[in-house]
Amino acid sequence: MQRGLEDDPIHRFALELLGTGSMLSDLVWNLVEALPDDAYPGEEPAAVVVEMLCGTIATALTSVDPQDVRRATELIDRARARALEHLELACDLSRRIHGDDAGIGRTYG
Repeated sequence: MQRGLEDDPIHRFALELLGTGSMLSDLVWNLVEALPDDAYPGEEPAAVVVEMLCGTIATALTSVDPQDVRRATELIDRARARALEHLELACDLSRRIHGDDAGIGRTYG
């Protein structure tokens, strides 16, 4: 990590978002995989685990102003949208450079 970035609030937010998202995703996957096949008859096990996790997270946020929770959700959504936007731009650029776009490849270098 570059010096000073650990104090940058945006960098810390991004790292926390990535780490938490990865951990929660792994947690849900591991819990679903560990469930017996008949754990929740007639229900989708992953949906049940996600609902349980939402309940757990809610216990940590009940005292938080709902507007703050909405704002946090907006920030997460904004980060997601920009990450997808930049991924799409990178893919488009790669296709142009490598000629994977119906013959309109790199025309320089």
